[in-house]
Amino acid sequence: MEKHNSADSLSSESSAFLRREVASAMPDYEVRDPQVAMMTACAKTIEKGGSLLVEAGTGTGKTFAYLIPIILSGVKAIISTRTINLQEQIASKDLAFLSKIKPFDYAIAKGRANYLCLRRLNAFRTDDPQETEEYKILARWSSGTKTGDIEDYEARRSLIWERVSSDADACKGNRCPFYKKCFYYFARGRWEEAQIVVANHALVGINAMFHADSKILPQAEALILDEAHALDGVLSEVAGITLSQKGFERALNRFLRTDERGLYKGILSQSPDLFPVIEALRSELSLFWVSARNRLKHRTAIKGEFSLRDFALSLADSIFSASDRIKNSTLGLFHEDDELEMRAGLIKLHAFAEGLKAFAEGEIEDNDNYVRWAEIEERRTALRMSPVYPRDFVRQSLRPDFNTVLLTSATLSVSGDFGFIKNLLGFDDTATLSLSSPFDLKNMIEVKVFKGVNHKEADSAEKLAEAIIEEASRKDGGLLALFTSRDVMNRTWERSIEALSSMGLNPLMQGELPNSTLLEIMRDSTNTVLFGLDSFWEGVDVKGDALKSIVITKLPFEVPTEPIVQARTEVIEKQGGNSFYEYSLPKAVLKFKQGFGRLIRSKTDSGRIIICDDRIETKMYGRKFREVYK
Repeated sequence: MEKHNSADSLSSESSAFLRREVASAMPDYEVRDPQVAMMTACAKTIEKGGSLLVEAGTGTGKTFAYLIPIILSGVKAIISTRTINLQEQIASKDLAFLSKIKPFDYAIAKGRANYLCLRRLNAFRTDDPQETEEYKILARWSSGTKTGDIEDYEARRSLIWERVSSDADACKGNRCPFYKKCFYYFARGRWEEAQIVVANHALVGINAMFHADSKILPQAEALILDEAHALDGVLSEVAGITLSQKGFERALNRFLRTDERGLYKGILSQSPDLFPVIEALRSELSLFWVSARNRLKHRTAIKGEFSLRDFALSLADSIFSASDRIKNSTLGLFHEDDELEMRAGLIKLHAFAEGLKAFAEGEIEDNDNYVRWAEIEERRTALRMSPVYPRDFVRQSLRPDFNTVLLTSATLSVSGDFGFIKNLLGFDDTATLSLSSPFDLKNMIEVKVFKGVNHKEADSAEKLAEAIIEEASRKDGGLLALFTSRDVMNRTWERSIEALSSMGLNPLMQGELPNSTLLEIMRDSTNTVLFGLDSFWEGVDVKGDALKSIVITKLPFEVPTEPIVQARTEVIEKQGGNSFYEYSLPKAVLKFKQGFGRLIRSKTDSGRIIICDDRIETKMYGRKFREVYK
């Protein structure tokens, strides 16, 4: 597509396109002033360059508001959203519709592990009956699929996908005999050709970490960050380090593992002289993780010198030594496919060792910039290190790649002030625009404060169960109960499931089934009562009578002892600020706005929101939350 002629106003052209072409192709379309205002602001930013933050209330039509000027401008753009599901939604719904009116190319970009590698599939060997059966299924699928995308694979829970998916460390590039059929490189070719590439925040963050000649995503002039409120968590994780026990074990199992009969499997299964090297390293790793579980506390910030520093550095040296021994002892001994798998395994081991050193020596870093902690759970042990704020990463690695950056979400401001999110994400000099929902929310939503729940008392779950049962009985289900604590959710569930079931309702709780399945069940019924945690406070899109009520069990303040939360509040206090009003409160208000926004998803929706937290009326800061609905 040719680029837009700057002599014509992009905003005027976009507005005309919306009112004529879109309106004629969508008979029930109604022009919405907030949508036109957002589109105008986006068009001007695209023409001039720079960045823009747009908060657009429910029903604005923000996707069309940024897509139309991008399409008409002809500039190449990357659209980034929070999840792969949202990527699919933008592509299959919005872009598909607009491309029928005005032709342009678009493509979805995913991480390379989502794509099947034909070379690895062809080289795959196993004597496990279940793996053999799945290999046959995958082989048949590979000859018919056009994408090689696991999203299109019928058996999503694959036993062998990790060993046959595309892996940068095991890739031969254009020297591969399957290069011309490669699903991953074909996808990248589509990304290069497309005017609009739909990615996700994690992939955009990872891409920003690479040098210009190693980028995954194609070069683009514009970046649109939809669901921008979720950037903080995603980029903090991407720019950090995660070292998990299972990750180490998977890396070692690539070389050597035993099956249920005690027989050795893996790349080195025919190299008995290296068995002691792997097993010694495995034993040292096991002892390290046992020590971590015994000496570290779950999600407690590690300050000063790491108590396992010497052990971690010694283990890193052992990994380096074992890697060198394996590399030198196997040089030229393997078939090319196994040699590639060997190289990939060694690269991953080396990366683990480097990460372990960085974590162990973390106290050398400026403590205001990074935070370290351990995650000790029943089935998982991991070490995490993350930047306290992602803003430096954004300023140094993300923003410089684009001439235009647009950020949008329904929740970016607190009382109309964007200062919090601008500071958090490093967009201090960015223009802002706040647009209210075109819906008559005051008449569509009834808000009630359910009083008497003391969240510090043991009987709080009893009172929450009472509130949920009462509301569910009034509306015959169609209720989403949002929690901030798994323990409280479980205890409330135990006290309410019998009553809800006896009323002919369908109670469901997060964790019983995949989140997507729970939401599908809710969309297809009107009597579901769904108990959900963090992930259900946002991204839930259930229309009509399937969702008639939301119970907000507690104002969503973050746990103050969470490592990143604690680190951020300490930085603010050190600088003489007030961490509650500068961080904790605005963060909670934004989360509250997200939860609140789950109820009204179309102009015909209506319902009730029950808030089980007296503080919204009794505390001075409660007005910040009340402003969301008044």
